[in-house]
Amino acid sequence: MPKSDKPSAGRRPRPGASPVGAGAAHSADATIVVTFSALSEAQWQAIRSTPDDWLVGTDWRGVIEQVGRQFSEARAERQAWLKKFRGKEPAGEKKRVDRALKLTRQLQKAWADSSLDDTDLPDPGLRLRQQRAEQWLYHYDIWVTPFAGNNDPMRNQLDWTLMSIWVEAGGKLSYSRKKEKRPPGRWAHTGRGAAARDDRQDHADAERPNTPYAPLVNFLTCTLEAILGETFRPSGIAKMIDRHRPEIAKARGLRRRRRGQRLA
Repeated sequence: MPKSDKPSAGRRPRPGASPVGAGAAHSADATIVVTFSALSEAQWQAIRSTPDDWLVGTDWRGVIEQVGRQFSEARAERQAWLKKFRGKEPAGEKKRVDRALKLTRQLQKAWADSSLDDTDLPDPGLRLRQQRAEQWLYHYDIWVTPFAGNNDPMRNQLDWTLMSIWVEAGGKLSYSRKKEKRPPGRWAHTGRGAAARDDRQDHADAERPNTPYAPLVNFLTCTLEAILGETFRPSGIAKMIDRHRPEIAKARGLRRRRRGQRLA
């Protein structure tokens, strides 16, 4: 079996890439973030057993752990920046910073047009204040703007990267659905409200026909649960695969064409 040195299938920047290193939280009241550092031996063995075999020549455990750490660090960095709002509405804070920057520039122009000398002042030309406001707005466009609504580009990047690793390790971007019939009889639950709905969905995923299954489903379930500390249903993993598969396939096709052009 051929060797692969590193994951590069349609490579993107690392999850949450930012000017300093950059969740689904949208305010300072962010949810608790699980910090990932490394896979436990049990987690790695579960991931390692998902494909029939792995392409040799690459430390796949190290690759997955690096992706998980980068995601965890970026998410923690975003949460730390969001705390600066101190419970205030981000959009309102942005308006105030925009106004402060506008007034700073107006004052800069007024000083420049006058005969006043500010070279001996602590912040000549108000450049430090201008830079502080511009930097704040720059980070706002990284940590807040892309996360509007239910968008979570960092999480999408993580999903995309893990699927690319799977392809580079020799896996296929496909899954099947169970064909067996539903067992007779009704299934009872004891919960109420959201808990009852979760119980019913768990049962449906486990028992009903058409439940997605595949080594890829198992791989993504194991890796995402290890990195995020959350549980995932096969139906949700299948939607993730369907969402990212066309883009990854397109990126891989582009890489093959470029490789062919270099060899021609």
